[in-house]
Amino acid sequence: MDIINKIDKLRTAKGWTFYKLSEQTGLSQQTFTKWMQGNTIPTIPALKSVCDAFGITLANFFAENDMIEVTPETKVIFDNWIYLSKEEQSSIKTIIDNYINKRK
Repeated sequence: MDIINKIDKLRTAKGWTFYKLSEQTGLSQQTFTKWMQGNTIPTIPALKSVCDAFGITLANFFAENDMIEVTPETKVIFDNWIYLSKEEQSSIKTIIDNYINKRK
């Protein structure tokens, strides 16, 4: 697993700059620059700060698959999904896709 690429992938998925990531983690922008340049590697406490900023656990971060943590908010969505018609589910998927594509 390439930890640095994973951090960068999570960062870009959120639409965050390194400045925003620095604000959210409490780590300096210089820290991220050193990581990206391969001059240093993240410590476990630093990775924990990154994971907290992204709303994931260290276990989620290191999972080889795309495991996600189900929060109380997402659990409500999953629990109610089965009550939607196929057309309603399709509409919601389209809305989510539109929001994601706006960030790119």
